[in-house]
Amino acid sequence: MKSRILNKRQIAAGTAAVALCAAVFLNWYYTKQDINTTQPPETETNVNLGDAQYVSSNNVTTETDYFMTAEINRSKAHDSAKEYLKSIINDENIDEEERENAKKKLTEISNEIKTEADIQNLITARLNCKCLVTLNDEKVEVVLPKDTLGEDGLIAIKDIIISNSNVSPDNITVIELK
Repeated sequence: MKSRILNKRQIAAGTAAVALCAAVFLNWYYTKQDINTTQPPETETNVNLGDAQYVSSNNVTTETDYFMTAEINRSKAHDSAKEYLKSIINDENIDEEERENAKKKLTEISNEIKTEADIQNLITARLNCKCLVTLNDEKVEVVLPKDTLGEDGLIAIKDIIISNSNVSPDNITVIELK
């Protein structure tokens, strides 16, 4: 009886070892590098692991650069406005009326940011393209990549904006990049 248990354990261990070897082989087989197409990594003497490095990509277009830069700039503008209003709210030398006005303005900015994001997400989903939405002073500006706007797209954009904000159709501007 004892030899049977030992045999079962040996069989289980052998099966696990074979399965492990098979997994290692399959991993190696599907992830191995093709020697003819890969280049050896460039080595530098003063490289710190984790440091940021500049890379070039042929897939990055000026439209993508524009949208990334515009979103970063818009985010910085929102952040600086919020920080300024928070500094007014936290300043003990400011009277209560100004503090309440700053709180009200901070709430308005937060609502504008949410509305911008909602409109931008809906337009992106509807037109299946990247876009940038800016909402300020009851005006909305939408920037789209070139050759993405048709008559149906313009109508859809205006419907989305009107249904998600208090902006009149006369204050909606849609721009296509050139």
